Amino acid sequence: MTSTRIRGKKLRLTLGTPGEEVWQDVTNARIEADDLDTPTFGDIADGSAQFFLRGTAIQSTDATSFWRYVWDNAGDRVAFAFAIHGNIEPSVTQPHFVGYLTVGRKPGLGGDVNSTATFEFEWEIDGMPALDEGA
Repeated sequence: MTSTRIRGKKLRLTLGTPGEEVWQDVTNARIEADDLDTPTFGDIADGSAQFFLRGTAIQSTDATSFWRYVWDNAGDRVAFAFAIHGNIEPSVTQPHFVGYLTVGRKPGLGGDVNSTATFEFEWEIDGMPALDEGA
């Protein structure tokens, strides 16, 4: 049987408590793990890594924009829910990834003439994101 593919047509990303929807302005989002800068033998034995939420989003100074959320919350530790399938409720086949992260630095502003301006983000996730399959 062929596995269901993730096509990148839906996304739900909420930040904070209660969760504020911020996915509308995001053009690229992914959870990735990097090896630790200075791993110990213990880190290697238990598979430790630093997880990040990384991506790209459009620039908009609208009060409800993702750019503005980042600007207003830079440096804050917030809850997150990452639903790559775009579903509201998590399930076994469409789980959410949840946890806490630290919103990175304030985003840049500006870009090329006659082009949609974007910014990149990279935020450290506290520990390993949890897989939420619902009730």
